[in-house]
Amino acid sequence: MTAETLERTAEVDGDRSVSAVAETQREPASAAVGHAEDPEVAQVAKRRKHSAEYKLRILQEIENSPGKIGIILRREGLYSSYLRKWKDWRDKVNKPKNPKSSPNKQLHNELVKKDREIKRLELKLQKAEGLIELQKKTSEMLNLMSKQADEES
Repeated sequence: MTAETLERTAEVDGDRSVSAVAETQREPASAAVGHAEDPEVAQVAKRRKHSAEYKLRILQEIENSPGKIGIILRREGLYSSYLRKWKDWRDKVNKPKNPKSSPNKQLHNELVKKDREIKRLELKLQKAEGLIELQKKTSEMLNLMSKQADEES
């Protein structure tokens, strides 16, 4: 039912409450033909980015004031899940590296790769030298055969 139909039925019945309802249900003027809807475009939420200094400062503040985590999180507008991620990040960044095992392992891996490459190149060199020797012998044989053919003719 449209608003006009409701008004007519209200006038016939003499019921003012229905006409009052009809008044509130009327379409706004902006919805009329030829008028644009609200030109305001809803903003797209932007992902928040926190600097490393900010993360470290908040983690330090939380560690220095136990029992006040909720207050700090509300004040900064943060979620508790951020703290776990930030602590994992901090531990990963500050993780002490074992200087003895890491470089030795890298050197060993490089040495193994170089040994494989050396063996591959030595095999390739042997094949090339064999082909060169074969070409030399073939050339010598062809020269001998051509000399014999020249002597016979």
